[in-house]
Parts: sequence; structure tokens; C-alpha cells
Amino acid sequence: MNNEIYTIIIKGLNQKICLNVPGHTTIRQLYEQYLEKIQKKNLLINNIDNIFFVFNARKINYDDDKRVDEIFIMKYNDITAENSYNAKYNVDIIEPIKENVFTSIYKGKIENEEGVHYYAVKKIFKDKIKNEMKLEQGKTEITEEEFKPEIEKFNKEIKNMEKCWCENSVKIFDYFDTKDEFIIVMELCDDNLLRVLSKKPSGGLSPDEIKGILLQLNKVFKLMNEKKISHRDIKLTNILVKYEENNKIRVLLSDYGISNQLSLLTTKFMTHAGTALTMAPEILSCEKYDDKCDLWSLGVVIYQLYARKYPYTGQCESDILNKINKDGQKVLNEIKDEQIKDLLSKLLVRDPKKRISWEEYYKHPFFQ
Repeated sequence: MNNEIYTIIIKGLNQKICLNVPGHTTIRQLYEQYLEKIQKKNLLINNIDNIFFVFNARKINYDDDKRVDEIFIMKYNDITAENSYNAKYNVDIIEPIKENVFTSIYKGKIENEEGVHYYAVKKIFKDKIKNEMKLEQGKTEITEEEFKPEIEKFNKEIKNMEKCWCENSVKIFDYFDTKDEFIIVMELCDDNLLRVLSKKPSGGLSPDEIKGILLQLNKVFKLMNEKKISHRDIKLTNILVKYEENNKIRVLLSDYGISNQLSLLTTKFMTHAGTALTMAPEILSCEKYDDKCDLWSLGVVIYQLYARKYPYTGQCESDILNKINKDGQKVLNEIKDEQIKDLLSKLLVRDPKKRISWEEYYKHPFFQ
């Protein structure tokens, strides 16, 4: 008999209840416990057909005799009320923060006895992704079965991200797969580095300011290196900021790992305005690539922070690639700080085989 404890979220008539039960419990027994619990809360059930059980967006009929451990693969020890979306993160959307073709990010809040808590809620719209897939694949319809492997890859990648949490990465509290959307509840930040840079009256950041930012980000990069996770979309808007005491800022890398899997769905995820300007040339030219692609993007970010502009620009991906091939490292002539210039000369290298490794990057004199 399986006596390990499973946490099950039950939803019925807009009421959500959390039950911790042994693995041998049947769905029918769950339903009986649910009835008992709502009766204690003086809640009424008007339509028994509206009752269903939800766990990780799986709908189960209330009269099923299957056991919990046959249906739900996650035990109580694998999740907590803190990261269970239905148990605690029932977030009320307040206002949009950022919107684009495939995703939108909103500011949300939860009010409880402990006060008001704010979160960022990211919604990824499945229908828009499927429409893009139809165009790319020349199909009139993308079935749920065809789409399922991509969502499974996405789930796996978020699990990888959980292993890379640290004080300088945006924490994901939960993710929730619905019929139409993929929802991610994340830590809410105050700003991003692009806006921080734009608020300066003139010029870029000082070498010491840039070093302080990179030393924080290096903590995340090292974790990603260990887990063999590449970001592929490092840019100023994906480096978020939280303002702390004594005018200090904490920088947090966001979306790391997510863009890696999203780009498997459609290449156009990676070619919207701004993204291609920081993308490694091997990706722009559809060549094979590895985790060194992030080192190029990091070089672009450092260049931006110092010079307040992109090193290579163009109207489209091919323009940018031509600019990289034509100008090479001539763009570094505008960099006056010798250590930053030397670091960039090793990061902004067209041939990834000649680009420095992550270990060489961490050991560069700029960080000593």
C-alpha cells in the first residue's frame, strides 16, 4: 500500500481546495473528502457535473476509481503550497507590463491575511504559436498531439531553471498549463537594464558599475554552465533590476532557458525587434552553435552598457550579419577603457571557435 502523501488541488464551482492524501486514495474517495470539506465550509453544490479535479491542468472525473498514485506523478515532497499555482498563486491581474506577439507579462497580486503580495504573470498564447507553426509547416491545423511534445519540452526546461535559482535570477514560483495559455508566476522586479541606462542623462555606465552588474550575473551564468543551459536571448530587457537599500541594485536574469525551448517552436521567437541585434552571428547565419552564443550576446550587452548603443545595427538579420562580417572589431575603437576593450575583443569574435570560453571569461583581468 502506497502511504506517501500527495497534494491534490480540487476545483468545483470556482472553489479551490487543497487535500493531502495517501497515494492509495481513489478519485472517488477524494470526491467524498471534498464533499465533507465543503460542507464544513457551508458551501453549496448546485450541479455535480461541474465538479472536477485539477492537478497540473489535468481534468479527472469525480467518479473515477483510479488511485492517486496512478494518475499524479508528483508527491507532496516534490511540491509545496508555495509553488502550487492553484493552492496559493491564484493571482489577480492588475495591469499589463509588456506585450508582444506571442506572450504578455502582467502585474498581478494576491491579497491574504499576510497582506498584499505582487507578482509578474507571464502568459504564452498557444493559439498564436500554433498559427505561426501552421505558416511555417504549411498546414491548416496543428493538432493537440502535434503540439504536446513542444509543451513537454517547455515543462522540462522550466524544471531545469528551478535548479538554477539564485539571488540573481528571477524566481519562478509556479507554472500552469491551461487549454489556451501557458502561465508562469514569477518574481516581480522594479525595472530592466535598458530603462536604467535610458534614465542616465548622457553616456553609458562606468567600468565599476558594469563590473558590479556582471559579477552578479556571473553567479547565474555559472549555474547555467553546470546545467548546460544556454539562454540564446541575453539582452538588456531580459536583465531585470530590483532597487534595494542604500541605492544599491540587484540585477536578475530572466527568461533563461525559456527562450531556448520557445525557439524550437518557431524561429521567429528569436527575430523580433531588438533580439537579433544581440544574437550571435552563428545563430543569425543558421550555423551550428553551442553555449558560446551567449558569450557573444553578453559582449553586446557590455558594449551597450558602456557606449550606450549597439555595436552592430541593421534593418534585418541579414543586414546585421553583413555588418558583423564587414566591420569586425573596428567597433571597439570607440571603447576607451582598456580592460573592457580587451574583454570585448575576446567576446565579440565572429568565429565561435576563436571566442573565449566561459572559464576564460570568468578569469579575465576585468573581474580581478
